[in-house]
Amino acid sequence: MKWPEPLLLIILLPLYFLSCDSKPYPQVLQLADSLANTCPDSAIVLLEQFKDSTHQESKEAQMYYQLLTIKARDKAYITHTSDSLILEVLHYYEKKKDKKHLPEAYYYAGRIYRDLGDAPQALEYFFKAIESAKDCTNYRLISRIYSQTGMLYLYQDTYDQALEVFRKAYQYNILADDSTGIVYNLRDIGRTFTTLNCADSSLYYYKKAFIKAEQMHNKHLMGIVLSELSSLYIQLDMYPEANDAIQRSNQYIKDLGLAPHYAILADYYHRINQLDSAIFYYTKAANFNDFYQKQGSYKGLGNIARKKGQYKEAMEYFDKYLIYTDSIKEIINTETIRKMQSLYNYQLKEEKNRELQQENKRQELWLTILISTIMLSITLIIIYQQYNKRKKQKIQEQQRLLDEHKEKQFHESLQYIEYNKKQLCQLEENLKQAESEKNELKQNLINAQKELLEHTNKQVEAKQRALQISEKALKESDIYKKFHLANEDSKIKAEDWDTLSEEIDKTYNRFTARLYVLYPFSEREIRICLLIKINLKPSKIAPLIPCAKQTLTSIRKRMYERTHNQHGNPESWDEFIRNF
Repeated sequence: MKWPEPLLLIILLPLYFLSCDSKPYPQVLQLADSLANTCPDSAIVLLEQFKDSTHQESKEAQMYYQLLTIKARDKAYITHTSDSLILEVLHYYEKKKDKKHLPEAYYYAGRIYRDLGDAPQALEYFFKAIESAKDCTNYRLISRIYSQTGMLYLYQDTYDQALEVFRKAYQYNILADDSTGIVYNLRDIGRTFTTLNCADSSLYYYKKAFIKAEQMHNKHLMGIVLSELSSLYIQLDMYPEANDAIQRSNQYIKDLGLAPHYAILADYYHRINQLDSAIFYYTKAANFNDFYQKQGSYKGLGNIARKKGQYKEAMEYFDKYLIYTDSIKEIINTETIRKMQSLYNYQLKEEKNRELQQENKRQELWLTILISTIMLSITLIIIYQQYNKRKKQKIQEQQRLLDEHKEKQFHESLQYIEYNKKQLCQLEENLKQAESEKNELKQNLINAQKELLEHTNKQVEAKQRALQISEKALKESDIYKKFHLANEDSKIKAEDWDTLSEEIDKTYNRFTARLYVLYPFSEREIRICLLIKINLKPSKIAPLIPCAKQTLTSIRKRMYERTHNQHGNPESWDEFIRNF
């Protein structure tokens, strides 16, 4: 809900005055941060009211205010026109090595440079955001970073790279449990497959996106997906399916952009030779102030007029079509020049940075020579100690995750049930002794312990039964059989891998998401783990990846060593995955 600005200020300004003494962040800024995601216009109003008071706050609060201002304007789809504010914010957080705010600052720097038309610089900041977010649990932010990176790859016509990062965005939105983000991710994957002329995969992901939007009862998202899906059906000459998608999308027309919708309707009716309807919607689309819509509409109207023998009208329409075609060519040429110029500026900047670094190295060389051997040794010792400390912390964290997994696995195992049964036997003996001693308090305590253990065993047994049922269903599924029967000549599609992942995730409690938390595995490594999980032998796995058997052995060994921080063999990794 978007609140009226006066009402919002009446409600929020008292909170500001009550929080002026709060350090380092006044409560009003924290409130603006939460509003930025859902009501960015309201956040902008609140921040503007606070602007005159920022000089009274700490430097940290001032930088937080500037970051929030950038964030709110970005969320409100206000085009960024300058990088001066974000550069100041970045300098501050980089100097402080602020792990909390730096990933977000890098992300919005990327957004700003995207608006400024500097794609290479935007990509560099998105890469920095991903790198700085390695230890971050804000999966929603990480997903947005990957999504924006994918959009830039599409902008630069690098579709394979776009597809890879869109898939990563999708996985992180699953971890974040962000249903809206998941729909957009699936839509973006579908779009990318369309550009790659992979119609089957594109249809699969669009349908998957619609099902998710439908489950959310989100009419806006349903309309967006149906609109793009109907356009794809038309391109594929699947007119009955296109008509169905159009009819379903009509009920969400208020939540869609009218111009693209009219253009789709016009194209559809033109293709099925319902010319009067096509003329109606071409005319409507042409009335919008959009060069691309006008170009397509006048071309369509010209073709229809020529088909009807109305050559004078056809010439008038084609004249208008050519006018807007020339305008669009000029826009494209300008955009191409801008791309080339931004790339040139980026390369020039990089070259100047390299020259500056080389000059600094030459200036520092004589100082380095003056440093004594002892001081150098001390420095190296400190660096080595810090490195070992960080490495130890990383190993400890990795070990903690593994220990947690082992403990959870034990507490859900048959061995745990047997262990509890032994404990129950011991409690029975203790109970008999307490009864002979007529110690009622001790009897009550032992009985309570028994009840707890018995209840625990029932829970574990229930989980074991549920797992057995799930595993049986998995083994009887079509996708399980398909992979077990597959060979190097089998046509395994992207959607088959997605289906297998979904089925395994349902059976083994978000298997793939838990793997991503353990280590940022590549898509290829994840697929190997999926096949191990369904008990495929290495000889069957290798042709499905595809890779050589020796390469597969190396990959499995490497995955074990990266996660366990110790030497191991591929069989150890297989055992780990089967129990994970």
